[in-house]
Amino acid sequence: MKSDRGFSKDFLLVVIGQIISLFGNQILRYALPLYLLNQTGSSALFGTISACAFIPVIVLFPVGGIIADRVNKRNIMVMLDVATAALIVLFYVMAGTVDIVPLMAVTMMVLYGIQAI
Repeated sequence: MKSDRGFSKDFLLVVIGQIISLFGNQILRYALPLYLLNQTGSSALFGTISACAFIPVIVLFPVGGIIADRVNKRNIMVMLDVATAALIVLFYVMAGTVDIVPLMAVTMMVLYGIQAI
């Protein structure tokens, strides 16, 4: 009979990867609005963009639950992390050429939408 020594190596790797991913996403969602505040100096704009970013969370939480029930969780985590990375690269490329306010609004809404899923 095989003795249970704890968690498997694969499980620990997934947990560690998820912790790093969540930590990075939280820092990103904290830093981007502060960047907007630094660039514009408008606390009203900072609050408006931050509040609008929560709209996708309300809409996509039920959708995320349905997806989580029907799709492999590992695949969901990988796809959403890749989508987050692509979004940030796109934000970085467009930051100097496009007005920062609509760019930040769309970026924050998509980031929060990814979090909801």
